[in-house]
Amino acid sequence: MHTVTGIGRRIAYWRVRRGLTQAEFARLMGRSVRWVEDVEAGHRQADPRLSVLTRAARVLHIGIDRLLPEEPNPEQHVHDPLGAVRAALRRADIAPAAGPEPVRRIDLAMPRRELSYGWTAYTAADYGCLDRVVPPVLAATVPIAGAVGPDACARAAVRSAALGLASAAAQVFGDADLAWRAADRAITSAGHSGDAVVLARAAHRLTGAMAWHEGAGAAVEFALGAETDLASALDLRGRAGRAALRTLRLGAALATARLGDRPATRDLLEGAERADPGAIQVPLYRVTAHVLLGEYARAVAGRFTPDALAVLPRGRQARHLIDLARALAALGRRGEAVGALLEAEAAAAQEIRCRPPNRRFVQEILRLDSPADGDESRLRALAARCAGYGSWGPERAWIM
Repeated sequence: MHTVTGIGRRIAYWRVRRGLTQAEFARLMGRSVRWVEDVEAGHRQADPRLSVLTRAARVLHIGIDRLLPEEPNPEQHVHDPLGAVRAALRRADIAPAAGPEPVRRIDLAMPRRELSYGWTAYTAADYGCLDRVVPPVLAATVPIAGAVGPDACARAAVRSAALGLASAAAQVFGDADLAWRAADRAITSAGHSGDAVVLARAAHRLTGAMAWHEGAGAAVEFALGAETDLASALDLRGRAGRAALRTLRLGAALATARLGDRPATRDLLEGAERADPGAIQVPLYRVTAHVLLGEYARAVAGRFTPDALAVLPRGRQARHLIDLARALAALGRRGEAVGALLEAEAAAAQEIRCRPPNRRFVQEILRLDSPADGDESRLRALAARCAGYGSWGPERAWIM
């Protein structure tokens, strides 16, 4: 990625995070809207002046280091881990309208097999394969204008799940724009499926994508609206419906936690428990919510025992351990935080190495003051392993 584009993307990212339009940012910078458009698109400022970046950082209320490009690593191979997914989403989404003849039925066995493999890989934090799995499923399930009936609904359901997987993968690699685009299309396909459970799953994925693309407030509003619209239909779907309703409420709970709304977060977590009593996901999300709310002692108190952790998919084990590491570090228990990070890497290396927030967290722990301890060398080795993974955009994605 060219340095200009990198700086422009960082400026655009923080401008959106601060809720500023291009016009508002231009006014605060004393520039024209066209100037902002060109900078964010990488069309000018080939050698950005430090004074410009300093002023932009001041306007955006961030440190100037957030706008500067990372130091280049000549040994690092630049690779877009989702290049094929991007290409698939750029293709036309609607085929030519169907004629008077019945729509040809397609065999969904292969796409379903590939999709099952993809989600299994995702839960195991085997993210490198997703760029190969998603595009063929999308190609096999292109919607046909005018198509109706069970076959069209089944095709739409499979496509929605594939787009949801694309969105989840984009969140892993920190691309909020791709995550939002894929999740938005997943909602559209889910609507064509006529299946409330498919819609609820797509709504959960869009909630996570919206939290970073449009803000946690918009994500909460969307998730609660989806819950209201789908609750009755989900209630009729038995176990699958209860699980989908629980997932919707958990996604909303994390969004309210990001807003610092403790009562709403508590109510949503309790609602998730009522929807699907005994589901292991609820205490996992509760720990994540405690971290987001700054309730670090409560997060540590909610730690899973090794036996309870062992029954989880490896990716989920790692995410739980990283939550604990964040809480432990905030409490000044640096050695324990390092231990949790190393446990997370042992459970699912790609979970800690691929997500930009996790790589950044490793660097933050390295900078913490601490007495000489035996974990320092292990932490530096972990940081070196994380540095071998590229950065594909500003830090945006959060675990959902």
